[in-house]
Amino acid sequence: MFRRKLVHRVLGAGAILALAVTPLVTGCTVMASGEQMRMLEEAKVKAEKSEADLKACKENRAKLERDVAQRNQSLTKLQNDIKAVKKGLETWPPKGDM
Repeated sequence: MFRRKLVHRVLGAGAILALAVTPLVTGCTVMASGEQMRMLEEAKVKAEKSEADLKACKENRAKLERDVAQRNQSLTKLQNDIKAVKKGLETWPPKGDM
């Protein structure tokens, strides 16, 4: 029982010590370094370029989808025309006209 309490105290003290020492070890600063600012700006530029590319791709996709819809509509009309011509040819020449 005593040993268990001792282990809990040591672990608790270790956790508190780790939390207290972490900012000192990691170098907690108020401002970002010049290198970090440069990296941040590069990331921002890349993100903006990626967003512009995404927008262009979405616009291109919408244009292509409109084109496909138009072509499908045209295809359906032409298929109906073919059916009408075939039906007309089945009854050609009209009986009684000759």
